[in-house]
Amino acid sequence: MGIKEKIFFNFKYKVVVFLLSVLVWFFVKTEDNYKYTFNIPLRIANLGENRIVQNKLPEQIAVNLWGKGRTLLSFWLRNDMEYVLDLGNVVDSAQIILDKTNIRMLRESNIEVLNVVSPHQVFVKLDRLIKKPVPVKSQCEIETQAGYTIVGKVKFEPDSVTVRGPVRKMKDIRMVLTEKRQFLKVKHDLEKWIKLIPPVAEYVTISPTEVKLIADIQKLMEKPIPEIPVAVINVPPGDTIVVIPSTLSLVLEGGSDQILNVTKDDIRVYIDYEKVQQSHEKDHLAYIDPPPGTSYRDVHPTRFKIVVMKKK
Repeated sequence: MGIKEKIFFNFKYKVVVFLLSVLVWFFVKTEDNYKYTFNIPLRIANLGENRIVQNKLPEQIAVNLWGKGRTLLSFWLRNDMEYVLDLGNVVDSAQIILDKTNIRMLRESNIEVLNVVSPHQVFVKLDRLIKKPVPVKSQCEIETQAGYTIVGKVKFEPDSVTVRGPVRKMKDIRMVLTEKRQFLKVKHDLEKWIKLIPPVAEYVTISPTEVKLIADIQKLMEKPIPEIPVAVINVPPGDTIVVIPSTLSLVLEGGSDQILNVTKDDIRVYIDYEKVQQSHEKDHLAYIDPPPGTSYRDVHPTRFKIVVMKKK
């Protein structure tokens, strides 16, 4: 065996001996008892479904534990201990002293809990928890491509969400806004999931956290509608009203599927006789109610005369 081989062999031997000695030392030392400070999670119990904690509580508390080193090491790896903060007897608010008797181990162990290190006490303030539905308000902008239009109203599914939080925080919450989104040059039906902006209030949550935007996009179509009858409403009993001229024409605009089968019977045109009596004009405008989601232009004629035939 050469000098290099001997050196390498001796080095490996020394490494093995060193590792074995460290292992033996570790097993010997972990048989000793130690006191060590650990952070364990704080869990709230007996809060109930209709109450909520209004102030910030610590997520963890520090405790002193006593036990064999091996057992403490195992606990450190598993972290299967918690402090249970029981709020069953708290009505509105309370200063609660943290005591080691409320520490729970999730499995049996030989570890002894010595004391709570910090904090020694916590202040808890409770409030009544309520929930209510509120409407969704859009911050989305939809711009169709030239020659297309939005038919009807842009909808959200669902159109309202449930807001849940402390009663003192809820009174000013009347709606939930969507995030700001912009859709440009749209020429097909639109279905997009939109995130909601939670209310700026502590301990207030919303459900669901997003809604589906639905917009019916159709090719824009124009359709002339001639000779639509002009009616008169609020006529005194027994009187007969004659409108001159008796019809009007217009051009209806809307989605192709929407106005394809529209006739003059689907458009309501009327004059309110009560308003005519209050006016000093000789001719009068007519009100036009087109089908929902449509618009109109090029109305002719625009003004009408009213002839009243009084009952004898």
